[in-house]
Amino acid sequence: SFYAILSLGLAIIFGLLNIINFTHGAQYMLGAFLAWIGLTQLGPWLGIDGLSINYWLALVIAPLITALFGMLIERTMLKKLYHLDHLYGLLLTFGLALVIEGMFRHWFGVSGESYSPPEILQGTIPIESLEIVLPKYRLWVVFISLVVCFSTWYVIERTKLGAYLRAGT
Repeated sequence: SFYAILSLGLAIIFGLLNIINFTHGAQYMLGAFLAWIGLTQLGPWLGIDGLSINYWLALVIAPLITALFGMLIERTMLKKLYHLDHLYGLLLTFGLALVIEGMFRHWFGVSGESYSPPEILQGTIPIESLEIVLPKYRLWVVFISLVVCFSTWYVIERTKLGAYLRAGT
């Protein structure tokens, strides 16, 4: 699911903007850390004990902030490279990815950070006929990834907006 969403973003960015964006993975990481910070660290960072946002709100806010960051990169840096060779965009985005990843490695270390999923997504679902037990949270991640992938396909292939996007590229 992780790789499907990541490759979907890379394919759309390259297909629409004709830019190889190596910061895409770092921006994905930024979104994940923004959600984690909102879920676990927001109160201590602001000096207010017990303050945090819930999981569902984090799923909305983190991608929006990440998108704004991506738009800032595009408007301030990438836009100036559109008429140049692809190598310049590749080098810029690779350098930005190294800087972003280095900053997060410095601030948070190299090991992963954990959080508790919401109560409704905790636990498992046994499938007795296959003799397996599937975690609800992982099923949720796979489900939402499929929804995002098929929704993106639908918008690009079956809507007027998608026709405009395809015609413009």
